[in-house]
Amino acid sequence: MIDDTTLQHIAAGASSDVLPEQLAAELLAARQHITQLKQQLATEIKLPFTSASPVCDIEAGYAAGVNDSKEAIRRAGFLIEGDD
Repeated sequence: MIDDTTLQHIAAGASSDVLPEQLAAELLAARQHITQLKQQLATEIKLPFTSASPVCDIEAGYAAGVNDSKEAIRRAGFLIEGDD
């Protein structure tokens, strides 16, 4: 793996002993990793079902916690199963 400082110098136009094949391999690995991360982010998050009408305080607290989690996940930009 080529360190960041070397890459910054190359990007700035400085000469380097890094071979073009090494740069190409580094770029390809980075693109593959980006693709993998995008796929993970595109996967919808599935949270447990909660009753719309809880029958006790414990169930109501659980439902509130799940709903708060859903809202936080949505605000972070992630999809939750069932969202359109």
